Amino acid sequence: MASDGAKGFIFEPGGIGSILKTHRLRVPTFQREYAWESEQVDQLFNDLNRAKSEHTDHFLGTIVTISKGQHDPLEIVDGQQRLTTIALLITAIREVMSEIGQEPKVIESINNDYLSSFDRKAGGHVPRLTLNIDDNAFFAGIVGGAPPDCTRESHKRLLEAYRRAKTFIRRIVSTFAGADKPTTLNDWLEFIEFEASVILVKADNASKAFKMFETLNDRGLKTSQADLVKSYLFGEAASRVAEAQSRWSSMKDNLEEIDDDDRAINFLRHAIIATKRFVRSDEIYNAVQLVVRGEHNAASFLSSLEATSRTYVATFQPSADFWRSHSASTAKALKVFNQFDLKPIRPLMLSLAMKYSPKDFGEAIKLLVSISVRLVVAGRTRSGSLEQAFASSALAVFEDKITNAKLLKASLGNVIVSDADFNNEFKMARVSNAGLARYYLGALEAANAGQSEPWYILNEDPTAITLEHILPQNISAGWDDIGEEVRKLYTRRLGNLCLLQKSGNGDVGNKSFKEKRVELLASPLVMTSMAGQYEQWTETEIEERQTKLAEIALKTWPV
Repeated sequence: MASDGAKGFIFEPGGIGSILKTHRLRVPTFQREYAWESEQVDQLFNDLNRAKSEHTDHFLGTIVTISKGQHDPLEIVDGQQRLTTIALLITAIREVMSEIGQEPKVIESINNDYLSSFDRKAGGHVPRLTLNIDDNAFFAGIVGGAPPDCTRESHKRLLEAYRRAKTFIRRIVSTFAGADKPTTLNDWLEFIEFEASVILVKADNASKAFKMFETLNDRGLKTSQADLVKSYLFGEAASRVAEAQSRWSSMKDNLEEIDDDDRAINFLRHAIIATKRFVRSDEIYNAVQLVVRGEHNAASFLSSLEATSRTYVATFQPSADFWRSHSASTAKALKVFNQFDLKPIRPLMLSLAMKYSPKDFGEAIKLLVSISVRLVVAGRTRSGSLEQAFASSALAVFEDKITNAKLLKASLGNVIVSDADFNNEFKMARVSNAGLARYYLGALEAANAGQSEPWYILNEDPTAITLEHILPQNISAGWDDIGEEVRKLYTRRLGNLCLLQKSGNGDVGNKSFKEKRVELLASPLVMTSMAGQYEQWTETEIEERQTKLAEIALKTWPV
């Protein structure tokens, strides 16, 4: 029985077979293809078999759909893989029914109940489940008993899933006498219809479907939104769909160079923020619908995405050809910036790369490195106001309203960590990320030595220079006067960390401070030898050294 559990949603619990039996469902035309591998298919079949053997229900999760009209198929947002695999299992049951000599009317009833329905307007049977543009003809061929040749990897997965379904059903009926085989197969159909349960969610628009999906499965939302954005754009492209497909494919190929599981949807969001307006992660599909209408607009938007994706990827790759006309210090600064991976700043970085000259970009990236360090040290990287501020500046840069680093700094005044706050936060900073700790210490060393651009110093060879915890992470002989609580609080304090030549660190290990002190004093690195000037090493000395480092930090990362 369906229920209105919340405004804009209908919740319909039931067996997954009954969902196929009572609804027509459609995977959006250009959504992702069938993706289940053999392991996932076998897991589903084994779970069903176990539940049936134990006479228990088996919950298959939630199927999220968009209901576009009373007579239109439900558009699947989440559940494609499960529905498709169950449809293949029912097809296998139908085929085995035929193999054991059941009458044609029995076979036809399975088709009519679960796999197709008669459409008076169409004057014939139409499928109850329609897959995307790449898979549907092949899937229909399997269900119809005559699959065409495989032309895609997803076709191979569909065919393998069907083969495994037939093997699974044949193995089940092989344990029964001939007269019991039809009963066994009918029992399985009833189990799929009534006991293999799901909750069908019908949302009255795409935005609500996404929000429901986000609650159930955050990663799935990101994937689904990207697929549905693609589907929408291809639909709007109409007669230019071939061009649209080519542009989207090129964009996706460009983005493959980024090490990010959610690269497509993150890029779409960042590109829209940088060039159109601020959009939240669950509003991307709606935003695209608002800004893209019609064939020409869709083709133009996709062309822009293709070009913008190349620039976006370059912002992750300091060695890309895109930066050939920029200075070496810009490439180094970009490498430092990427080490922090602050996604709220990504749209701004994209706008700067698209609009600024090499000289202006070089000045802006130095500012962003300092801002990033200050935000990370102060623990202010996750506020909504931060994201809004960077988004606003990104659009202003794109619209040529912020044309240099001075104006950029002014626009970000509300989110920049002040000198006083940065100094106070740096005095207390604990650093768990070894790469960041190495960067901080190397940059501080360079600033103390008077280098002109200390902020971009990165120690490239951890085998030559290594990170040392002066108060060791694991207390050993010589540290008996340090309590466990002090160790927990101070081991990762920046004042307790230093850089040492590899040979030195190998000799130092977990030795006492008296023994370590010899190595510290001998180091050519001033920030390291500073620690060796103390007679003992307790929380007092750690705090004192860190206070000195905090003063140098103001010169290292100025704003």
